[in-house]
Amino acid sequence: MTEETKQGSGTIFYSVTQIQKIRTAVQVVEQLKSEWRELTKSESFSSPSPAIEELKQLIGLRQVKERIERLYHFLQYQKQRQEEGYILTDVLSLHMILTGNPGTGKTMLARLLAKIYYELGILERDEVIETNRSQLVGAFVGQTEENTMNMVMKAQGGVLFIDEAYSLKREGMAGNDYGQTAIDTLVATMTSKDDISQFSLILAGYPEEMKQFLFANPGLRSRFPEQNLFHLDDYMLSELLEIGESIALDNGFIFSTGGLRELRARIERAQVDETFGNARTVKNIVLEAIFNKGANVALDGAMSEEDFMLLTEHDVAIKKVKDRKKQTPQESLQALIGLENVKKEVAKLTSFAKIQQLRKKKGLPNIPLELHSVFTGNPGTGKTTVAKIYAEILKEIGLLKRGHLVVCGRSDLVAPYIGQTAIKTKKKIREALGGVLFIDEAYALASKSEGDFGREAVDTLVEEMTKHRDNLVIILAGYPESMNVLLRQNPGLLSRFKKTIHFPNYTSSELYEIMNHYAKEFGYRFEDELKLDLIDVIEASERDGNARFAKKLVDEAIKHQAERLMFSEQLDDEEALTLLLKEDFSELFEKGRKDDETISSRSGSTL
Repeated sequence: MTEETKQGSGTIFYSVTQIQKIRTAVQVVEQLKSEWRELTKSESFSSPSPAIEELKQLIGLRQVKERIERLYHFLQYQKQRQEEGYILTDVLSLHMILTGNPGTGKTMLARLLAKIYYELGILERDEVIETNRSQLVGAFVGQTEENTMNMVMKAQGGVLFIDEAYSLKREGMAGNDYGQTAIDTLVATMTSKDDISQFSLILAGYPEEMKQFLFANPGLRSRFPEQNLFHLDDYMLSELLEIGESIALDNGFIFSTGGLRELRARIERAQVDETFGNARTVKNIVLEAIFNKGANVALDGAMSEEDFMLLTEHDVAIKKVKDRKKQTPQESLQALIGLENVKKEVAKLTSFAKIQQLRKKKGLPNIPLELHSVFTGNPGTGKTTVAKIYAEILKEIGLLKRGHLVVCGRSDLVAPYIGQTAIKTKKKIREALGGVLFIDEAYALASKSEGDFGREAVDTLVEEMTKHRDNLVIILAGYPESMNVLLRQNPGLLSRFKKTIHFPNYTSSELYEIMNHYAKEFGYRFEDELKLDLIDVIEASERDGNARFAKKLVDEAIKHQAERLMFSEQLDDEEALTLLLKEDFSELFEKGRKDDETISSRSGSTL
């Protein structure tokens, strides 16, 4: 197969022979670089470290590389001073803290540090003992200290690496949780003057969790000098693509232009929040593409070189199973009973968002999208249902990556103590990233007194809305008057929630349609004469529950039907098992009759 370029698509194919030539050329260049370093190396310091050379080959991590090289240079300097007989009483601590999101290279960096310490003779071996809370914390008194000391002894002369170290001190842990004992034991071994202290402790975890963990353990924090705190940033998109191509090449594959474009799209879709796996996610995508290539190729015919080494767009793309029966979000919205004005408002928002997306793609100026909204109305008027559909619509047009709905209230955001509300609110926001956060009865966040932490939750919401501008939509829901109080009390909210959609109460006819639709979902139907009677009695009833009220009526009628049939001879009659009669709604009609009598008596007393 020869190199082929397709005009317009820019697709380039390389043969296996060409790939081999490229690899050979790269090896020659690396060999020449190695020989050049040998010829020009400094006489004052030792030859370049294999660990440092390995570090330099890593993609990205520029700041971390610079700091590690400076650390290596200092350790070399310190070693030579000792060899010359100079005194250094306070040696540099080998204990480290590594923070970063998943897949940013924390474990890999810990292994490189172990190699560096070993190369310089600071540690006896370059082995890294990896552990976590489950292997350290015991279930009864004395077990945790024993477990922790066993791990420390196992790591003697090397590195003890504790991943997700923040889990040792859990928020609100009970008295029988011995995580603090593990921390105290580690601090004791770090400060010991005995041989037991001859190891390097490296704690790793997510940035925010490690920050809170160290804040709560000042004794532990003080054992790590500032220069020994390393933060590993998320990889940039270009770096992730380079990592993907490198992983493919290591496995004997290359990407076509379409394959690389789809890899980019999948990475972008996965970059939702701090749980994004960075290099780990990219590796999984590439290995999945390789599996798809091998699982789909025809083995019974003659295969080309492309079948063995080219990853195409088809290989990288997620295989979607089409469900022909499933409605689109727009169809689901239109299928809702009533809410005509709400449907128009959501359609208007959707159309605006679509047009701005198109203008952006064509390089035209676009108005910033303000998708945060206030939904006002009584309970049971469809606010949560519409919010779920709204999230799906925004995902469909490419404005949200997940399109899920997270429903919460005041209790999910506000904590009883100072400083905890912001943490609690951020946790719920993190859960909603890539989707819609629906705060029901949001007016409860309005501050009622000086010590009320609702204001802290609101301030955190405003701060996080700005931080995650393109990755989060928030909907505040509640009664109209109460929501106005909340917005007036918080100017920051008022400026960010410019769209209010009101959900009116359902009419009696609409409530009947909801009841009828709900009954049909479970294989029931109403007798023909029941419609007008039900509409009349619903009209005369108190129906603050709206749609919930309607569904509850059907649930009660189904129970009455079951009780009626149990004492009849119709148990084998399929028609009877599906039919709901007027007498099954006896409680509703009885209540309606009493309400009519009450109204009549009041009218008579006023004459």
